[in-house]
Amino acid sequence: MRVILILFLLVLFLAIAVLALWRQSDRRADRAEMDRLIATQPSEPERFSLEMVADLPEPARRFFAFAIAEGTPLATVALIEMEGRFGMGDKADPGYLPMRAKQVLAAPEGFVWAMTSAGAMRMAGSDSGTWTRFWLFGLAPVARFGGNPDHARSAFGRYAAEALFWTPAAVLPGPNVIWEPVSENVARFTMRRGELEQSVEVTVDA
Repeated sequence: MRVILILFLLVLFLAIAVLALWRQSDRRADRAEMDRLIATQPSEPERFSLEMVADLPEPARRFFAFAIAEGTPLATVALIEMEGRFGMGDKADPGYLPMRAKQVLAAPEGFVWAMTSAGAMRMAGSDSGTWTRFWLFGLAPVARFGGNPDHARSAFGRYAAEALFWTPAAVLPGPNVIWEPVSENVARFTMRRGELEQSVEVTVDA
C-alpha cells in the first residue's frame, strides 16, 4: 500500500512538473512573439503628411486628418495595457472575473493579447494570430485552439479592425492596404497579409 502511495505521489509530482513546464513554454512563446512584433516598428518612422492620403476617397482623407496630426511619427505598433472584467458565462449570467491584460498590436504582422484574472477561478492565457490558449490556476490547460485557416482568418480580422483606432498609421495606403470609396461618408480599406484578407468599412461624418 505504501509503495502504491509513493508511486501515486511521484506520478502526481511529475504531472504537475510537466504542466508547469508547458505553461512556462506558453509564456516564453508569448514573450517571443511580442518581441518580434515590437521589432517591426521602425526606430525612425516617417512623419504624417496629408499628401500621403491626397488620392484616397474623401471619407478616408477626413478620417486620417482627424486621427493623425500633421508631422506625427507613424507608429504602426501599439503596446496596450487594460483592466476590466472577463466573462466566463453567458448574457444572462456573465460570471465576470476581474482581469488585467497586455496587448501588442502590429497589423498586418500580428498581435498578442495576454491576460490574467483574479478571484476564485484564476484564469490566464493569450490570443495571437496563430493560437488561443488558456490555463486554470496556471496548471490546467482548458482551451487550446489555432494552427488552422479558420483561426488565422478570425485573428486577422480582429487585429485589422483594431488597427483602425489603435494604430491608424497601419492602415495608411501601401503594399498591404488599399482604400476604395463606398459612399459620400463611407470608405472601405482592405488589408492583406499573404493569403489573408480583411475589408473594413469606415463611416466618417462630413
